[in-house]
Formats: sequence, structure tokens, C-alpha cells
Amino acid sequence: MNRQQLLDAYPLIRARSAEQAREQVGRVLSPHHLHVRAGGQHFEARHNQLRLGRVAINVLSYGAEVEIDPGERGDFYLLQLPLSGRARLRCDDQEAWVDPHRMGMLRPRARTRMVWSDDCSMVMLQVPRTLMRQAGAQTAPPNWSLTRSRADPAVAAWWQAVGDLTRNLHAHGAQWLRHAAACKTMEAFLVQGLDLLAEPATDPARPASPEPRHLRRALDYLHAHAHENLRPAEVARVACVGPRALEAAFRRHLDQTLSGYARGLRLDRAREALREAHAAGRATSVTDVALQLGFVHMGRFAAYYRQRFGCTPSEELRGR
Repeated sequence: MNRQQLLDAYPLIRARSAEQAREQVGRVLSPHHLHVRAGGQHFEARHNQLRLGRVAINVLSYGAEVEIDPGERGDFYLLQLPLSGRARLRCDDQEAWVDPHRMGMLRPRARTRMVWSDDCSMVMLQVPRTLMRQAGAQTAPPNWSLTRSRADPAVAAWWQAVGDLTRNLHAHGAQWLRHAAACKTMEAFLVQGLDLLAEPATDPARPASPEPRHLRRALDYLHAHAHENLRPAEVARVACVGPRALEAAFRRHLDQTLSGYARGLRLDRAREALREAHAAGRATSVTDVALQLGFVHMGRFAAYYRQRFGCTPSEELRGR
């Protein structure tokens, strides 16, 4: 499998077996159990890491659906910013999904379990608790929720900043890492920027209740059929609920429409196909990829793509 990933110039782990991945990733993050679920023939753990002093920017994917059980995690915060796919988080007495529209915020020493979809890839910011204290950041618990929505302007601002910095380091890391003062400044910027995530007494972006089963069934079905242009009525039928109730659940818990979520999944698949074609030198066209994923209006496809990824499909195919 030839997959491209952010920070590939800083590879930390490449593992084809779950046992090897468990051992190596456990040394860097937290010791854990790792179980590859059915259909894991494409398993390949790819973990890149770039350190800015004591803060580490990690980019991790597994290429297969995996269950991760670290039990009680280490003494650091882990901010999870999915690039594609999704993951179900269970942390102490909370449970929620994360995806490219909702980030995960794991606190130190919390008992955690996760299930990552086969297409899940994340940027993860690893911040030691002692560094948070020394930096004087105000966002340390108790009121950090497990997830935060990108629909919240403060979350969107911080998420964008982390993404921009990671992409800058991906392209120009060799230049930045030569200057210790610049690295220290970037580290301080990321940690102090966490103050943006301080939650008000009432957070409108936080789910008021656990995600319902019919939403989970719908999400499972959407991810299993991400290459198809599904009708909302079909998804509602699989979820065993009416279309209006399902739409309300998407808006309440994921801050978006069912159609918007499904379109995002198809865009993620399109990006993966374009990147793989570029990496393999395989002849293909943007139109072919778009049509295979149910996009029939090329102008809209290009606009959606730029909005989600910051570049056009053609630029992606050329490796920008």
C-alpha cells in the first residue's frame, strides 16, 4: 500500500502487524491493547512525529478498523484532530464520535477506549500536563468536554492554526527546525492557543445527551458505503428511524446535515484516490474519480473540494 500522509518526512513508526504497532506506538503514547477488527488485510500503522520542544505533533493512521484500549492514559493531554474517517471515544463515563468536524480532547490519566474506522487519520497534539501548568494555560480541566465541534468559532480558529502549522512544517520543517527559538515560539503558540478552547458555562456545541443508537447505526452505514451517493431516506430506513428524526440527530450531535456529512465522506475518498493515483503515477482524471463517487457536477465538486481541503482536485492530483 502506498499512502501519503502529513509529516511523512518525519516517520516514527511503520508497522504491518498489530503486535509491532502496539509495542511501538505504546512507547510513544501510552501502553495499550490493539485489536484489528474483521477486514484488516490492509493494516499498516503509519505514525509520523515532529517535536517542538516538549510538544509533539503526531500524525497517525492504521489503514484498518482498530480497537485501542490504553486503560489509564499517560500524564499528557492529547488533542485529536481527524483528517479523515472517524473514531468512537470512550473516556471515563463519556462517549462520543470524532471526525473532521469534531475534535477529541483527552485528559491526562483518563481511562480511555477508542475504535478507529479503517479510513481514520488524525493529527494529534501531545502536550505534557506539567507544560500546561508552566505555560499558565487556563483551559486545563475540570470543564474540558470530551469533544468540541468545529462549528464553534473558537474551535475552528484553533483547529485551523494547528492544521496550517502542521502543513507548513510538512513542507518546510527542515528550515524551521534549524532555529531553536522558532521552535520554542511555535510550541508556546500552540499551548497558549488552547485558551481558545476554554468553554463557557453553557456550550451550545456540546451534545446535551449521549448520541442515540439510530445515529450510530446511520454513521456505521454511511462509512461502510462512503463511495455511494446515498439517499437520506435509505439511511433513515437502515437506522430504523424517520428521516426527520435522523436529520435532527445529525444537527444536534454533529452540527451538520446528513447530506453534508455523507458528502464529506465522499470527498475524503476522492482525496485518497487522487493522492494514490499521484503517488503511483497512475493515469486517471479528476472527472473519473468524481463520477465514481457520485459527483456529477464538476464545478460543485471542485468548490466542495477546495472548501474542505484548501486546494482544487486538479492540484491534489498533481501533488500540489
